[in-house]
Amino acid sequence: MKGNAAGWSLGGLGILLIAAAAIIRFVVLPAQAQLPDDLDSQRIYEGSVTVLNAEALNTGDLANLFLTDVPVTIDRRVKAVEVDGSDELVEDSQLMTAPDGSPILAAKTLYTVDRKTMESVPDFSGNDVPDRTGLVIGWPIGTEDRDYVGWSDDPMQTVNLAFAGEEERVGIDTYKFTASSGPQKIVDQSMLANFPPALPQALIAQLAPALGLPAELTGQLAELLPALPDPVPLSYTYEFEAEYWVDPATGVLVDIVKHDKRDVLLESDLLPAPVPLATVYDLNYTPTQQSIDDAKADADDYGGQLSLFGTNIPLLLAALGLGSLWLGARAMRKEQ
Repeated sequence: MKGNAAGWSLGGLGILLIAAAAIIRFVVLPAQAQLPDDLDSQRIYEGSVTVLNAEALNTGDLANLFLTDVPVTIDRRVKAVEVDGSDELVEDSQLMTAPDGSPILAAKTLYTVDRKTMESVPDFSGNDVPDRTGLVIGWPIGTEDRDYVGWSDDPMQTVNLAFAGEEERVGIDTYKFTASSGPQKIVDQSMLANFPPALPQALIAQLAPALGLPAELTGQLAELLPALPDPVPLSYTYEFEAEYWVDPATGVLVDIVKHDKRDVLLESDLLPAPVPLATVYDLNYTPTQQSIDDAKADADDYGGQLSLFGTNIPLLLAALGLGSLWLGARAMRKEQ
């Protein structure tokens, strides 16, 4: 009888251990393998920018119309704002500063994403988050070796995130992706708010020499301006080139090299096509070494958690469960 009791106890324990392994693998792991509900990540980037000097434009200081090759620091913070089941509202805030700490450009954007796929989902938060398509804020856990559809906010258009192969980067085996876009008209109002929507005819005529326009275009402007509205409407285009290195297991962006460029154009129904005037924003940037180290640490820590809940603990519990079942069966055979 004692053997039967011990056998049943060991068998029951074995079943419980195997069930626990299954719960951790198929319930706990999926809960871990998604965008955290307490997401709060900061990265610092460094680079250089040539940008329109709004103060000089307003004061007519044409000699300092552009800030050229200014070293900049970009402080980017991505944090969770609200969670609704499998969806999450994420805030992406960025502040670009000059070496003296003075702000050059600030932006704050809200995204609603699927916590597993990282793709954009319809707004659930009541914050008027615009409709987007594809990856908007990062790569998914378990990033695959294939192209992805990404999103560019300036023109509010999709972009192709092309898989460019496996590559060791900063000591990590990563998947490399590349993306680029030719000039596309900027329609994002938050970005357009950083630049003047129109300029007086007289000011454009004064600006022409400072913009370094070809003599032929300067002559055309002199003929065109009197026929255009005053002030003259302006439009802007955005183009970029980027390389991304992603830890495939966790989706952590380990490194990035990016070039952003925005141009200003004269736009009017009286013109056969917009007339390009100047580049008003030209930025090259990469993460600081500290941010790269932080990304590597995040990938290691999160990857360790995924392995712990996805492989190590379930295998250990399953092995203990099978062992307990074997011992239980053995005890019951002895009793017989």
